[in-house]
Amino acid sequence: MDTYPGNIKRKVVFRNMYLNSLVESECCGCTACEQICPRNCIQMRKNEEGFLYPVVNNDKCIKCGLCEKVCPFGNYQKREQGDIRYYGWHKDENERSLSTSGAAFIAISEMCKKKGFTHFYGAAYDSNLCVKHIDTFEFENPEMLRGSKYTQSDIGDTYSAVKQNLKKGEKVLFSGTPCQVDGLKRYLGKLGDENLFLVALVCHGVSSPEAFAKYLQEVGRDNNSEVIGIRFRDKKIEKGHLSHRFTTLSLKNGQEISSTDNIYTTAFGIGVMDRESCYHCPYTSPSGAGDITIGDFWGIEIEKPELSSEISKGISLIIPHNEKAANMITDLEEIMVLEKVPLRFALNNRQQQLQRPIDRPMMRSSFLKRILIKQKKFKKEAQSAILIWKIEGYKKRLVNKVNKIIGRKRI
Repeated sequence: MDTYPGNIKRKVVFRNMYLNSLVESECCGCTACEQICPRNCIQMRKNEEGFLYPVVNNDKCIKCGLCEKVCPFGNYQKREQGDIRYYGWHKDENERSLSTSGAAFIAISEMCKKKGFTHFYGAAYDSNLCVKHIDTFEFENPEMLRGSKYTQSDIGDTYSAVKQNLKKGEKVLFSGTPCQVDGLKRYLGKLGDENLFLVALVCHGVSSPEAFAKYLQEVGRDNNSEVIGIRFRDKKIEKGHLSHRFTTLSLKNGQEISSTDNIYTTAFGIGVMDRESCYHCPYTSPSGAGDITIGDFWGIEIEKPELSSEISKGISLIIPHNEKAANMITDLEEIMVLEKVPLRFALNNRQQQLQRPIDRPMMRSSFLKRILIKQKKFKKEAQSAILIWKIEGYKKRLVNKVNKIIGRKRI
């Protein structure tokens, strides 16, 4: 019989909390503290890097401690790790081709809609290409939530809205990064367990919204036309074969710019503009934070070479964490190709996000300072940062190789 880690007693790991320490690596920006405050004395404000952090009005604070209780980083709980993993993709090839990966999120949302769910919360672009969490009522416009957004989403008052939905007896699906999902769980407490389905995304890290905006503005100026749309991991034909490595920008003048070596995507990939908490993230493990975890199943072809031809079309990784998610997996078999695989298939060298936080590049602080405060060109600074990252990586590999030869421990 399958054992789900969500059913196993958790071990509490207490960490410091940003409101006590003011150490930026101890806040993920989930907004749970702001929304739980009964006196509205906490406000989220942007720092010079474009990330939101809570600021307390001490004159209004009554020291109730609710903000401490809901902080996901302040009360992180590590769940036991199960051995249940699935790979799969949507049977509808159109849905699969439009999605970043194997369209697992679309499939889960379709199933929830069949079960009477009416509210579907997730990250979407607004008219200014700022990424914010929204509610797509009755999943009427799935396109808004589809696909990867390589910057941090502004939660806004989403937690409060979810709470009101659940109090009315309405069913809610919420998707987000693991820290956003855990923040919502702590904010809600036991409210809505049966009417709430939480989808956590395998997260590479969240980049500065201001850096993202800076990049889009530069592309617009360079092409004399405003950027009105962007698709990461866009699936297009490359050298006669389907590839998911494209980043495509849509301009107001009707032009499309599409490439496999997009400078923003590359900078995001090396983590040079991530939130400080991402480099210390406790959620980088298969144990998850929600009912179910989804993402790309990178490296599945290592263990199952017969899937090599499916990689470019998109293969999803699906990790159920409790019986609620197990029942969802059973339902998904109606519209998805699914196969159970061992945990070790997912823990390969292409799935760092399930094993440890991304490394903090040595030029991370200077990069954001130069483009956001000194107003240097994004493209030029990103090219420099990527070059330094490559050199540092080469030096580290060289040292490891030498140490291996002389029998020392790898660094």
